[in-house]
Amino acid sequence: MRTRRRIHRSKGFAMIDALVALAVATLTLSVLTSATWGLKLASDRRASLEDTGSADWLQARRTLTTWASDVSNEGAEAGGASLIGTATTLRMIVRDRLAQRPYVGEFRIERARENGYALIAARHDGLRDARVTADAPRASTLLRAPDPVRFVYLFETNNGTQNVWRYETGDGSSLPIAIAIEQGNTRQVTVRLHPTLSQTCFAALGPGALESKQCAVR
Repeated sequence: MRTRRRIHRSKGFAMIDALVALAVATLTLSVLTSATWGLKLASDRRASLEDTGSADWLQARRTLTTWASDVSNEGAEAGGASLIGTATTLRMIVRDRLAQRPYVGEFRIERARENGYALIAARHDGLRDARVTADAPRASTLLRAPDPVRFVYLFETNNGTQNVWRYETGDGSSLPIAIAIEQGNTRQVTVRLHPTLSQTCFAALGPGALESKQCAVR
């Protein structure tokens, strides 16, 4: 009799375990297909994109800093503009020490095919005028952002008492103090431009260019 009771009790526990397992599986399936699970997946994906975005913005900052570190407006006597930009396009003459000759470095913002916006960097070899581009530049996408991305430029006012941000550089006759990249209402990148003298003018006048206003680039 005791043996039979043990057998019946064992069968009873097996049945209970099966029912519990079935209930857990049903609950899991319900969670997986619920809106809450979908929101969690979206939240996890958004967090992942934010982490990736930080690295992408760092890459954009480094590229802009490298290209703009030696920008020098050659003045009205030069054959072309050294830096010119709008809210969606920025071009400059890049004097890369590793390159055999200067080239036009371009940043441009385009609408992404899926959603959002893309920041693209392109290299136009064989050009010395930031106002023109090559037919087949070497381009690479630096980052993608869900909100509008814009370039903005910091300029000194005529009296020099304050600085103003503008979404265009004009004809390129004067260099900005700094260049920034905005995403939505947030300024993600700000790079300062240090040159204050035209390299060509300085080469022509020598040390006297340091005190000559005709060599000033801003």
